[in-house]
Amino acid sequence: MSLFSFSQEKKKEIENVIEYVKKYAVFAIEEMEKFGIPASIKLGQGILESSSGKSSLSKATNNHFGIKCGKNWMGDVYYHDDDLPKECFRKYNSVKESFHDHSKFLKQPRYSKLFLLKKDDYRAWASELKKAGYATSLNYENLLIDQIKKYDLWKFDQSTSCKIEKRIHQYLNYTMKKNQDSFFGRFSKKFRFFIEFFFQSKKN
Repeated sequence: MSLFSFSQEKKKEIENVIEYVKKYAVFAIEEMEKFGIPASIKLGQGILESSSGKSSLSKATNNHFGIKCGKNWMGDVYYHDDDLPKECFRKYNSVKESFHDHSKFLKQPRYSKLFLLKKDDYRAWASELKKAGYATSLNYENLLIDQIKKYDLWKFDQSTSCKIEKRIHQYLNYTMKKNQDSFFGRFSKKFRFFIEFFFQSKKN
């Protein structure tokens, strides 16, 4: 992969995450206020499980959390190859419905220890989700924490008197500037390395 294509790929990934937060942070914050689930955890899981809303499963079902049917599900279903072929996944009428069902899903007894944790301790929540068996990936805890750290999603867990719309607007301004500066900084560093390597090779 060339330097340019790698940089473009990373830039696209950042743009997809920012677009995702712009669309769905309001649902995550509303659910946090109702159920006490950190918005950072909900957004981080949504980004991971749905590939920022771009996965084929999320597009076909509005299921942003990879929640399978289970024996008590009475809603629409969709069959999709996952750990096994043709597994049954829940299908929703909207992404908002998916975010709300995720909250109810985490209210099952197996996840009860989550609600003993502090709402602003996303690391502990990620760890307990893995222990409770939310995902089969052995690295799920680290993947989730990495998403939350990389995109500063923890900012949504902080107590504030600001209205939801203002909080999202402030976050988007901060994140776009931070990632723009970071992207160009990394690109410039790699470009300088490439130029130095090129001229060094010419000398030899």
